[in-house]
Amino acid sequence: MDTSALDLCDLTRACRDLAWSEISSMPSMAARLTARCSASTSIDWSTKGLALDSLACMQLATAAATWCNAFDKGFEDLFLAKRNVADWATAMRRVTGLGGKHLTFSTSGSTGTRKHIRHQLRILMDEADAWASLLNGEQTKSRSDFPIKRVVMLAPTHHIYGFIWGVLLPMALKVPAIDADLQTLPELFSGDLVVAVPDQWAWLARSQHLTESWPATVKGISSTAPLPAEVHRLLTAAAPAQNKVTKPPLAQLLHIYGSAETAGLAWRDGPDQPYTLAAGRLRTAANGIALEQTGADPADLAVQDELEWVDEQRFHVVGRLDSCVQVGGHNVSPAWVSAQLASHAGVAHAAIRLSNSAKPPRLKAFIVLKPAAQPQLQQQIENWAAENLPWYANPGAFTYGAVLPRSSMGKLSDWPD
Repeated sequence: MDTSALDLCDLTRACRDLAWSEISSMPSMAARLTARCSASTSIDWSTKGLALDSLACMQLATAAATWCNAFDKGFEDLFLAKRNVADWATAMRRVTGLGGKHLTFSTSGSTGTRKHIRHQLRILMDEADAWASLLNGEQTKSRSDFPIKRVVMLAPTHHIYGFIWGVLLPMALKVPAIDADLQTLPELFSGDLVVAVPDQWAWLARSQHLTESWPATVKGISSTAPLPAEVHRLLTAAAPAQNKVTKPPLAQLLHIYGSAETAGLAWRDGPDQPYTLAAGRLRTAANGIALEQTGADPADLAVQDELEWVDEQRFHVVGRLDSCVQVGGHNVSPAWVSAQLASHAGVAHAAIRLSNSAKPPRLKAFIVLKPAAQPQLQQQIENWAAENLPWYANPGAFTYGAVLPRSSMGKLSDWPD
């Protein structure tokens, strides 16, 4: 199957989310945007008060051309002249109608510089077919007596997770997809599948008045980051309330393990369960994961975590394999520096990245202080770091905030130097 299978409606949804994401990441622009799904699918950055300059418009055009691989067909200039989502989608339909076989998805940048990962649509469609089989109860222990009738999308569709589950999966199931956000969550019906990221699930878990009205046959999917066990329990376990037992909001909540580099790799239906490899995925001799390929050797996938295997099909995620960075000729682990700073009595959370602007390269830190911490504690923490960390591991810049910065997908994200 090639990209010509994507219709104008699907491309418009992805274009809306791509434009919204890119514009919201620009300084001072996020406040001018409405919620993702409240925004018109014809977002216009020339007449809707966004007033983007030429560099911002070029950033948008490049993002759109990269997503649909317009560079392969020599059509990248089409997007420079477009100023709204509707025109983007029409241009993408022209590009994909020529038989392109790939789409490109970007990483969030949570592990370094943002990367662009090209995927074959045929392989992604095969994956969507496998998930459709799983959701209809063919592989899980708890077989379902009801089919999926509708997919309700809280996750954006231009990311690989949202695209597979919000565009390709509905195609595989032959059901409609409804785009939504937490501000405009539609009424849910029997057979609905809600696709969200962990932060969204956490918000829903706290909104008991909302989830109490859900029918007993709603399912959920979570991916992009680990889903806390307590959030899973609140959404799937019946609990006593006022001398009666309340029904759980969700009949089933699957956790999907994967990344922009690998697409979906495995699933589990509870936080204490091991992940089970998805169809077409294999354990390698080096304890990694590979993709089966018809008529060719399996292709190794870039797994970013240390895996502890239960058997040939199931594994637990032990921890992230954080890459070291070079500072002053030394290899430095950002995870190690983060852990050292988090050990300080006044620090609640710490994130470390390589600075985008420091020359020569230096680390930077984002610190969340513990409640009731005094402002002067900031200087104490910086003095402590200078005294206790090697010079090359001591951040050259400190930023303080109430929470660690995260992307719309709930992943740790970058912050200005």
